[in-house]
Amino acid sequence: MKLRCVFDKYPAPLEQVTEYSRKNSRTIQVQGYHLTKATFKILVFLALKLSWKNAYRLGRLIGVLFYRLNIRRKVAMTNLDIVYANKKSTAEKERIYKASLINFGRLIINYLRLPFMNISFWRDNCHIINEDLLKNALNRKKGAILIGGHIGMMDLEGGVLGQAGYPVALVGKRIKNPALDEFVLDTRTRMNLMSIKHRDSIRRVLKGIIKGETMALALDQSMKIKQGKFLNWLGRPACSVVSPAFVTKKTGAPVIATYFYQKNAELFEMVFTEEIDWICLPDDPKQEIMLNAQRQADAVQRIIIKHPELWFWIHRRWKVQPPGLKNPYKK
Repeated sequence: MKLRCVFDKYPAPLEQVTEYSRKNSRTIQVQGYHLTKATFKILVFLALKLSWKNAYRLGRLIGVLFYRLNIRRKVAMTNLDIVYANKKSTAEKERIYKASLINFGRLIINYLRLPFMNISFWRDNCHIINEDLLKNALNRKKGAILIGGHIGMMDLEGGVLGQAGYPVALVGKRIKNPALDEFVLDTRTRMNLMSIKHRDSIRRVLKGIIKGETMALALDQSMKIKQGKFLNWLGRPACSVVSPAFVTKKTGAPVIATYFYQKNAELFEMVFTEEIDWICLPDDPKQEIMLNAQRQADAVQRIIIKHPELWFWIHRRWKVQPPGLKNPYKK
């Protein structure tokens, strides 16, 4: 049977999106792991008891603690040297490293709070900037692809869209700890964020786009050589995911760059920055994919350059290098 778009108009009624998301998301039921599950419940309970100001302060304290403990400091400073070289002083790089960890600390707290908020929170405390970019794109009835990365509040942005009437899904690897995997999947489901199995996901992604879903894809993951292609990433080659370009070529789905961040203690903003037009090279299909994959990556990089404090600098983004180039994280 030929698939068609499920939704007549965007944003769709919240009840329809919620029902659709529950039916089309990966879920698991884990037996045992009672201590781990109880720990998660306690952490959520305590996090929800905090006021927004105290949660904001606690997130900062967690980030500062990570900073004092020099969590992956060498990795972060290596990354900052790759990107900025002598354009920024050591003190400036140090400030970015610290700010990035503070953002990470707040992400941890928010992950224990936001999925459990009611609809009024998502409507009143989460603002969507340039929403018409997504609304107009989806109403072309070709689905949509959101590109971003480990920036700001990361996949919590799915809650903003899911609770605003936009069916959204992401591809995620299975977490080795089953209890943690179950917790993450459940929190995503609470926000109307669908999870797709990482293994053999391309068929599900294509099917979802045809049915009118928005696919959220991170472009800053370090890929194995067999799985990715080398793109220019902030001035140095990095093995990168190019499947969003293949999906765009296959479906004609519009591609929009986005990020989600915490503006202050009680206010969050999701920002759509731009739609990336597709450039056709009919005489060279392989180069067409690579050209557009680089253009999509460039859109995400522009966000990172504008907001370096929001990026996950402790990630080994450049660990896979082309033959002849050394891994920058090894002595």
